[in-house]
Amino acid sequence: MKKPIPKEQRKFIPLESCAVFSFLPLFTRIKEELRKKFPDIPTGSEEFIKLMYKTLKAFSLNDQQFDYGTQGNYLGGYRWYVLCPECGKKCFKLYLPEEESRAKLYLCKNCHSLKHTSAILGPTPRYQKVIRPLKQLENIKKLLLKKSMTPEKAKHLLDAYDRIEQQLKSASEYRLWKFQKEHKTKVKELLPPEALIQLRLDRQAESGELSK
Repeated sequence: MKKPIPKEQRKFIPLESCAVFSFLPLFTRIKEELRKKFPDIPTGSEEFIKLMYKTLKAFSLNDQQFDYGTQGNYLGGYRWYVLCPECGKKCFKLYLPEEESRAKLYLCKNCHSLKHTSAILGPTPRYQKVIRPLKQLENIKKLLLKKSMTPEKAKHLLDAYDRIEQQLKSASEYRLWKFQKEHKTKVKELLPPEALIQLRLDRQAESGELSK
């Protein structure tokens, strides 16, 4: 198993590729359970907060435990948050990347060097012409497949789907991406082992890796 790469030496990875745990539903569920169990204790009292904290401290995720705190709301009351185990930042969500270069712990976005795909690839033609339109099509599909969808509601969604699909098919970036995706595996299967080795060496030579 590889050691995690120090933060200052690593690149950002997409947040969408990580496992994410939202603590807000957990806070709500525990609060409701304690209300039923102790109906005579006011939810805003110090006693209730202590019960809530004790229950939260017993919670673990992948054998990892966390610390918590509360902060006042602008309109009154308070809300709970979880502290990032590494930096102590107040959070509502923690992330666990699949990358071997990251620690196998639930931490905040900053400690794992995470960014949304759009933030990492935003300026690139591939994101603008391929990834973003594909995501838009996927989101429209999810909306159209809802049971509550009616023909009236679906009309503008179907129009948007057809428009994005046509733009996608005519984009040279998408056509190249699709071709490479379809034929990359097939080419490798057809080539003998010695040809694959030579192909790898040629690519390294082109990128300048062999001259280092």
